[in-house]
Amino acid sequence: MNFILIPALLLTFVLPRLGFAAEYGGEPLTLDRVLELAASAAPAVRVAGTRVAEEEAKLAGAKVRTLENPELELEAGPRSAEENNVDFGVGLEFPVELWGRRDKRIAVGEAALQREKFLAQEVLRQTVSAALGAYSQVLHDRKRVELARERKDLAEELLRIANERHIVGKAPRLEVNLARAEVARSASEIAAEEGRLAKARTALAQALGLPGAEHLLIEGDLADRSLFAPIQTAVYSRRPDLLAARADAQASEAGVALARAELRPDVALRLSYHQEGDEKLAMAGVAIGLPFLNPRDEAPVRQALAKSQRARILAESRERTVSNQIEGARLVYESAAEAVRRMEEEALPLQRENQSMATESYRSGKIDLTTLLQVRREALETRKEYLDHLLRASEAGVGLASAVGTLSN
Repeated sequence: MNFILIPALLLTFVLPRLGFAAEYGGEPLTLDRVLELAASAAPAVRVAGTRVAEEEAKLAGAKVRTLENPELELEAGPRSAEENNVDFGVGLEFPVELWGRRDKRIAVGEAALQREKFLAQEVLRQTVSAALGAYSQVLHDRKRVELARERKDLAEELLRIANERHIVGKAPRLEVNLARAEVARSASEIAAEEGRLAKARTALAQALGLPGAEHLLIEGDLADRSLFAPIQTAVYSRRPDLLAARADAQASEAGVALARAELRPDVALRLSYHQEGDEKLAMAGVAIGLPFLNPRDEAPVRQALAKSQRARILAESRERTVSNQIEGARLVYESAAEAVRRMEEEALPLQRENQSMATESYRSGKIDLTTLLQVRREALETRKEYLDHLLRASEAGVGLASAVGTLSN
């Protein structure tokens, strides 16, 4: 997989995607393809795109010249009961937004939109992390199925040898029964591992927003850790959750300025025309609210100040959290990678050698079946542990990439 793909994929989450199931097309799910589908077809990412579109619509509404429409007044009536003249008047009032209210509304809307974009990137980061985790789990469980089948093949070979030895009188009936029991246990293990694999495949399909897991073609190697090598030394970049917290603080500060501006009096321009008999009168004026006669509630300002303070605290807290997460993720990945290295360089070669030697010793009658089964079980457990270490290393690598911010930038 190449993380250079991620910036291009970010362009896909801002619009809802329809017919995304057809995008899979039945081609193999490689690591790159998993990334692509997670960034385009996953339901959470698509929903986040609609929230961005909603904030864009709100910003467009904030850019109107004034929130109030002009008002037209019409009046007419007879001058008196003795005359047949009708007086009438027309008045037009244009609200005028002063005190920078429109600019402050736009500032709030722009900060809110930026915050929502960062939150959408955060959803992408979490979604891609979950998809990669599910993908690694499938590769792990598939290897476990292969290991269980290999165990069954060895058990069947062992049963054949035990039968041959029993026929010529070199092994008791007990060894044949032990071999049969091993075949039955290995067959049971295959069924159990296949159930775990089916569950993992379903989780992967869910993470990618695919309709089903039955026909998924999944390719990859759990032992390939080249993806995470450059991330180990990567410098902290732009984590979207932290950027969203900062944008929220900025939006809250703009909200305080807007709330204060709302306390100022309203202003409107007025134009009027009156005709009274033969007299005509045109006038222009200004209407100004008098808030000192009926003071406006300052609660919105206090609420905005409290919200701004809370947003600043959360942004500072997020900064520390991100720093700690990155440091912890690096240590976890280094430990997991070291565990895999030791298994590959020391434990696995020794177990393979022991198993080969024990098999030859049983063929020649130097050890009994019980001893051979014990050696094989230890070898099997070692290989299972190795697969588990590979899975933990992959999960730790994904966690490090997510902590640094690589999965969303």
